[in-house]
Amino acid sequence: MQKFLITSILHFFALMPLRLNHLIGSWIGLAIYYLKGKTWQVSKTNIQLCFPEMSPPEQEAILKDSLIEFGKQFTEMGPMWLWSPEKTLSLLTQVSGKEYMDAAMQSGKGVFLLTPHLGCWEIAGLYLGANIPVTILYSRPKIKAFDDIVRRSRIRSGATLVAADASGVKSIFKTLRQGNGTGILPDQNPDDINSGVFAPFFGIQTLTMTFISKLASKTGAAIVIGYAERLPKGKGYHLHIRQANPDIANPDPLISATALNKTVEDYIREVPAQYQWSYKRFKKRPEGEEKFY
Repeated sequence: MQKFLITSILHFFALMPLRLNHLIGSWIGLAIYYLKGKTWQVSKTNIQLCFPEMSPPEQEAILKDSLIEFGKQFTEMGPMWLWSPEKTLSLLTQVSGKEYMDAAMQSGKGVFLLTPHLGCWEIAGLYLGANIPVTILYSRPKIKAFDDIVRRSRIRSGATLVAADASGVKSIFKTLRQGNGTGILPDQNPDDINSGVFAPFFGIQTLTMTFISKLASKTGAAIVIGYAERLPKGKGYHLHIRQANPDIANPDPLISATALNKTVEDYIREVPAQYQWSYKRFKKRPEGEEKFY
């Protein structure tokens, strides 16, 4: 029953053009904003933590806009997961920085494409799979009914999914050794505290993965970072790709994590409303620190 309901909702949103899809998503986001539930509270907490220099009205404006974008993120899953790859990728009206990814691939040492929880990361992943041989770590969604849908959607442009475990890491290592690519969300909370280090993110000590630095330093893989900016009024997406800070590949985990967080932070500051502030990025705290959530 759950799977039928979820599939029906996704198909409903996949029936409409992106402009109407995002319009409905905006209404959903506004409802979340005015209802002031858990998503609102987590988002508000994160924005206050990350932008202490802003006045309360400025923080509130980002909060409202971010929840509108959150609503669009929900409704756009229909097209992102169910449309054909060609139709979905036609929504990318502009790609800036493709030359950085091309140059990285030409090095023959493989490439990491880092896609934070910013804008529409699903279409960024589809673009990656359609343009280079890519292997991506996959964690099962908490809602089991999503599993088949997400899997099918993420491989339909050519990507290979591997489990987010030791065997999957070996597959990623092999992929990079072969000169191919991998995509990863660099601002995920590591499941194991020993898989990361605490490094500053918006000035807050934040548990940050060391997986990227370990593989990059061993393989010499190039690192680029990108996000698909959601354009207003459902006009599509603008994919931004840039070279990442080379210190992300530093074998020192703290130097690497600091560079990684700074790179992600700089991108977020460009379009702060499109970051997923509802994600509990600061959930794990250094020993002795009070929890934020």
